[in-house]
Amino acid sequence: MNPTLNQLENFAKHFHVPFGFLLLKKIPEQQSIKLAFRTKENVPAKVGLNVRSVIYEMQRKQAWFKEESGYIESKLNFIGSLSGCNDINKVVETLNTLIELHHFKTPRELLNDLRRQIAFNGVLVMQKGGAGLGTNRPLKVEEVRAFTLLDDHAPLIFLNQKDSYTARIFSLVHEFIHILRGTDEFLMGINYDIEEERFINNATGKFLMPDEMFKKKVNEQGIEAAANYFNVSRYAAAIQAKNLNLIKYLDENYCLEDQKSIRSNNSGGNPYNKALSYNDERFTAALFDSERNGNLQPTEAASLLGVSTKMFYQTMDLFDEREAIL
Repeated sequence: MNPTLNQLENFAKHFHVPFGFLLLKKIPEQQSIKLAFRTKENVPAKVGLNVRSVIYEMQRKQAWFKEESGYIESKLNFIGSLSGCNDINKVVETLNTLIELHHFKTPRELLNDLRRQIAFNGVLVMQKGGAGLGTNRPLKVEEVRAFTLLDDHAPLIFLNQKDSYTARIFSLVHEFIHILRGTDEFLMGINYDIEEERFINNATGKFLMPDEMFKKKVNEQGIEAAANYFNVSRYAAAIQAKNLNLIKYLDENYCLEDQKSIRSNNSGGNPYNKALSYNDERFTAALFDSERNGNLQPTEAASLLGVSTKMFYQTMDLFDEREAIL
């Protein structure tokens, strides 16, 4: 076969591979990516093309914020502060010194509150439901729920927006604990990884569902009501109940994790609101400041923000309106 250049270009666009790779005799090996992933089964993730693209996008955002935003002042002392700690109570105590668990009627409100608090501590918190600018490259929850990019100055947590709100709450706290433990790579083998993930899961559950209050709710109203009250999945609540010896076995009904689809939220709505929801507020503010000061070209700023150039200034105006209200 002797494809034309146009055919090669179309092929590259369709399969999302660099056009130059198709002109080489040997395709370069893909760089190994070893990160602390949260998948549905808590096992080391296989990095697919869409996930890989999002990782590169987040690495680019993180690098710009750290090196060029002017917002970085010093190292964050809490990173790695719980390295090697095997005491779940100490992990929860440390979490309580950095973020405060408030009660909200909906998981969306709790997610936004925890996201703001963790960001206030200096962690970039990003979310997205797909790769690229469009919606034709979705991120499958089975591939990745969340991941962490560890850095002493600008650690980053990414959440898969295709996941349910309750799952994203759990993932956000889970990944924050990874940062406190200073772990973001699978370097110690599958068995260690699974053991580490289970430890962090248990610590996350203990933080989101404080023991005494959780026991009271379960004893009075049952596990499902407790899950709704604490804005966690029934599965997470059931595991916490088992850990506290409130139940002996995990009923299969509790194992059917609450995975309410939110695709309708991602496919419609105000595109400018969506663009802002993808990015950490501090990152967004730094980006707009750099563009206004002439340190960043609009095309580069739009690319970093994850919007088209024609959407950039309207997104900036909406952000400024929100800041003015606050």
